[in-house]
Amino acid sequence: MIYTIWKINRGGTECLISSGVNDQPFDSCNDGKVMLNTTSGESYLKIPEFSISDEGIYHCESVYSGGSNSANIDVSVIVAPPTVSAWLEWEGSKRVAVCLAKGGKPAASISWRSTWNSTSTTTQNKDDSFRVESRMVLPEVITTDNLTCDVRHPSWVEMHNVTLQITEGDFIHLQQVIISMVTISVIMATLAGLYFTRKHLCRICPARPSESKPSQDYVEEVEPYASYVQRVNSIYNSSADLFT
Repeated sequence: MIYTIWKINRGGTECLISSGVNDQPFDSCNDGKVMLNTTSGESYLKIPEFSISDEGIYHCESVYSGGSNSANIDVSVIVAPPTVSAWLEWEGSKRVAVCLAKGGKPAASISWRSTWNSTSTTTQNKDDSFRVESRMVLPEVITTDNLTCDVRHPSWVEMHNVTLQITEGDFIHLQQVIISMVTISVIMATLAGLYFTRKHLCRICPARPSESKPSQDYVEEVEPYASYVQRVNSIYNSSADLFT
């Protein structure tokens, strides 16, 4: 064997792993894959912890003293285990238990050991894996309890489960939320009652008469005219005396 090259194309991203007699090993994938040799000198590629992210087209090219060989291998996942998680969250004033199984292929199945109603949604990702989410609304009368979420998948021999514990602090928080909502409702109802009462009283109140302003009489100023007439009469009288 002179050299061997693996060209790996995963979703449009390509990397290279090669090894040769006279060359240093080269690896641009940097994801744990390693090229090894059997006792008879045959080369092979080892993929540790195989997952959906390793799907793609693997092109192998090898050159040896008697010739060369190349091949394309379509690598895909038939069964891949999901990642399971669970938590409690608030939806308004109600507690909701959530169980999530993501990245599985095929889709996982989720069930709760409690008898309360639950809803599940399944979505398919771009890499053909699945995301399964189950939500269960908890009744308000439960203060403390343990909730168990059971997840089944073909890649597992046994069923996986996650246990959630409802603490007294969650119940106290629920009481605080309810009290706050009741307080806000009472305040809004009081303000609305005051508004409609004021509006009703304004409708039945008698209208106040508008105060009319006193009219202003026009006074003619006659004094300057009287003074003028008197002056004219004075001149006339003086002229008459000259001809007397």
